[in-house]
Amino acid sequence: MRRNLSRRNFLKSVGVGAAAAGLAPYAPLIGSTPRKAAAQDNASYRMAFIQFMPHTVPAAWSTGIEEVLTTQANISYELLDGQGRPDVQIGLMENLINQGVNAIFLQPVDSVALGPSIAAARDAGIPVITLNIDAVEPHAVHVEMNHYFGAVAIGQAMGELMGGSGKVAILNAPPGIIIRDQRTNGFLEGLAQFPDIQVVADQSAEWDRRRAQEVLAAMLAADPEITGVYGVNDSMALGAVDVAKSNGVLENMVIFGNDGEIAALESIEAGELTGTQYTDVFQQGRFAASIAASLITGGVPAGAFTRQGRVLMPYTIVTADNVGTIQPNQRW
Repeated sequence: MRRNLSRRNFLKSVGVGAAAAGLAPYAPLIGSTPRKAAAQDNASYRMAFIQFMPHTVPAAWSTGIEEVLTTQANISYELLDGQGRPDVQIGLMENLINQGVNAIFLQPVDSVALGPSIAAARDAGIPVITLNIDAVEPHAVHVEMNHYFGAVAIGQAMGELMGGSGKVAILNAPPGIIIRDQRTNGFLEGLAQFPDIQVVADQSAEWDRRRAQEVLAAMLAADPEITGVYGVNDSMALGAVDVAKSNGVLENMVIFGNDGEIAALESIEAGELTGTQYTDVFQQGRFAASIAASLITGGVPAGAFTRQGRVLMPYTIVTADNVGTIQPNQRW
């Protein structure tokens, strides 16, 4: 093996093995349904990813997916836009099922509404792999950031940096998405260690930086004593930074995001955003693609799982103290 093999190419080369290791605790998930005959070497396969909406996170997943799948000459891949609407995603799911794709990656807009579509894919023999946002309907595998325990760590870090007292506002995700509850409840658990910190506002800013600016501006007008802000994603946290800067109160604020996108890391380096939970989402996409490739080329039918597989990605709570450890090829 070449000693100068790049980190990213190395991760691609071991992607299938790493994904298999991640699924090791779920080996018994494959039930008694017989495997299909092994695929022929010249068989061709098609996979598609239905994203929530265009954003840096699904874009990075798609990059990771492509890095694995494009090394397989017999697998084609496409990225489809769900436009932030469950009805659009449902229509795209129906089209893909009718076209007979071999695997679907999905970031559900609504964890409940997409359930029947996921069931229809399973009945058609198509494995569905969800990314980050789980669905209530069981499917092959869910690959996610560590939403709950990462948020616990954010709450603890925020409480310490606020000196154990003060008022906090949450810029939240819209209702109906499982990770909203995971990231909110985990944060509240971590913050509960500091009884003198009070959460005084919790409102959806719709994942959006500009909307977060509007929501936090109204929150601060109602309660100027807010000194801590938790954005359930980085875009909303960066919107909070914008408002704090324009109001001249940034130095008095502790602001955390969640995801670890490059704009958040650069804001931390600039002394603006306090911190975020970082996950290597390129690798998250690689894991998902490796799992899908293993399933379809190994002839594992979509109905063979008695329980849903789950892969949790490792995370790092990033602040000014350690942001330099996130290397350029890890930033998305």
